[in-house]
Amino acid sequence: MIASAGGIPALIEIIGALGTDFPIPLFIAQHLPRVPLPLDKTLACYTSLPVRWAEAGPLTSLKGIYLAPPGTGILLTLTGIEIDVLPAPSASWLASGDQMIRSIFARFGSRTAAIVLSGMLPAGIEGIRVVRQGGGVTMAQDRSSRRFEMPSAAIDFGKAEIICAPAGMARVLNMLPDLWEEARERAA
Repeated sequence: MIASAGGIPALIEIIGALGTDFPIPLFIAQHLPRVPLPLDKTLACYTSLPVRWAEAGPLTSLKGIYLAPPGTGILLTLTGIEIDVLPAPSASWLASGDQMIRSIFARFGSRTAAIVLSGMLPAGIEGIRVVRQGGGVTMAQDRSSRRFEMPSAAIDFGKAEIICAPAGMARVLNMLPDLWEEARERAA
């Protein structure tokens, strides 16, 4: 998931509606100022899933929520997580969401869900395109977003397939583990 201005309320709504045993890891790039913030503690108030700042190293658990620390991007590799320190200009954040989504897709393929939430600038377009073309699930927040520019770009240019409010995204996310298991069984 990637989000910017107005994204935190949407994140809260989504993670608050996920089941306590939600088995899919969530990687979140929320555009944040480059100062320590309690986003991990804030989000943890709304879910029983573990919420943590992503750290470089092996991915020890495929459960819970991983947040990109302020001023960084998350890259998922075959061996774990890499943290990419972003250049000083605030616009450097724009490409980091796409890079995160592409790296997740490289690891999980068609079992990737890419979500673009509220934000003021176009970001996530390339990540959405990669996931959609590869058979994954793509979602963008509807006009319930506080800032519709980022979801609008994901819809218009990235061609996100599911456009809905965060509550609808949570319903889709809760269905994905069963759908992906059924698809795996059919393929076997």
